[in-house]
Amino acid sequence: MRTRICFYILLLLPLLVYWQTLSHEFGIREDYQYLRIAREEPGELVKLTASHGRPLYGALLETSYALAGQVENLMWMRLLSVGLLTVLALVLWRQLYHSNWGEVESAAMGLAVVLLPSAQFGVGAAACWPQVLTLLLAMAGFSAVETEIERGGLKRVVALLGGCMIYTAASLIYQSNVLFALLPITAIFLVRSGREPLSDLKWGGTHLAVMLTGMFLGWLLVQGLFSNGVFEQSGRMALETNPFTKLLWFVLHPLPNALALFALADDNFHGVAYYAVIALAVIAVLVFAFRRIKAGGDPVALRKWKICLFALPFIAQGISLMAAERVIGYRTQFALVGLTVVLLFFAIRTLMEGRKIKAKFVYAGYVLVLGLGGLAAERQAYLLIAESQGHEWSLMKGSVLRAGFNKAVKAYVITPSAEHRTTDRIYGDEFGSLTAMSELGAQEMFKAAVRARFPDKLPRGSSYTVESGAAEPADNAYDLVVDMRKLEELRK
Repeated sequence: MRTRICFYILLLLPLLVYWQTLSHEFGIREDYQYLRIAREEPGELVKLTASHGRPLYGALLETSYALAGQVENLMWMRLLSVGLLTVLALVLWRQLYHSNWGEVESAAMGLAVVLLPSAQFGVGAAACWPQVLTLLLAMAGFSAVETEIERGGLKRVVALLGGCMIYTAASLIYQSNVLFALLPITAIFLVRSGREPLSDLKWGGTHLAVMLTGMFLGWLLVQGLFSNGVFEQSGRMALETNPFTKLLWFVLHPLPNALALFALADDNFHGVAYYAVIALAVIAVLVFAFRRIKAGGDPVALRKWKICLFALPFIAQGISLMAAERVIGYRTQFALVGLTVVLLFFAIRTLMEGRKIKAKFVYAGYVLVLGLGGLAAERQAYLLIAESQGHEWSLMKGSVLRAGFNKAVKAYVITPSAEHRTTDRIYGDEFGSLTAMSELGAQEMFKAAVRARFPDKLPRGSSYTVESGAAEPADNAYDLVVDMRKLEELRK
């Protein structure tokens, strides 16, 4: 009965939480551009993503956007993200349950992962479904190695090579999410009994070596494509030259976001008290667990806890730390926040050891915390991504539907600023952001609206050009003016 309950919760709850978001009609900045490119410029998406070291990402995007065709069909890509997240939660649950974690603990960790802000954005942005696929491939790479790592001979060699190849393929989609394999590695490393054939350090070192080797092979492959002129390398692939300020960036942005779990960061510090309380509470639990392990006098357990607390977070954020860019978005933090979930659950487990706490109270605590996390995920994904971006799309689509296209139309889009957004909260270019703030984004949205009105071709004798900018155009300079600043009238 308990197994069935866990299974159905993990199977159905992600769809329930994200249904409003995935079924809403909207797009984000990349969606409008990628829909047009997939239709009009075959092969360009592969070149674009390959320039950032992700050639398979572009192939997956081009195929899916070509099939979608219109903004209204992007919901199927978001549904795919939810489906992949559901499978990820189920795989994580079964993997941890068979590795000395309790069944309910494992299910709770699997569910927590699909409710994190990184997952929320992964559902809200149709272009992110290959990133979610990368998480599953990371789990597959780990599982391939884990099945034979304790054995010797040819089977072990084949498993290590297979895992390495899976990691390599995953790195050609989205490098940061390959590091999600640290989640099962850490979870099992912490609860190993010490009676296994391989020592803890050798077991963990082998898993890390295979993962990093696979990622390195992916990097070598991409460099070979660059050097042979198949693709042109983007300047955004530059390496960080100031490690000290990068570490400060890590402490000020990704690390607090990970510690705050379901609480969302905000550019204007809305909800900062709630954010800070959650982060401080997580830190307190980790510190108390550290003190208890230290007081227990087990040097092996203490060494393992130190490795997980003080070394693995830097590996989990390793791609961003090495890159010169300082992207603060949640889309690059899946591995780090997932690692935080594992550390928190192990810390709670440590603090409860030896205490006579009935299981029903522990389960009630999980239900309360994950229930609040699910509520936060549902509201944040819908209100700060789906609904706000939907307002932009509705305004643009409505303007295009009312316009006459029986001649050559000269259109102009007045771009909004952050002050014109429909939400109080905003974080980077993800939650609460505006697509039309970008001149290119505004133009691509206009083109998508025209394609929605005329899916096959424009009426005979008609054509259009579109420009955009923050300044108001002169009177009668354009046939159609779309003022995206009107969005602020919808602000709640």
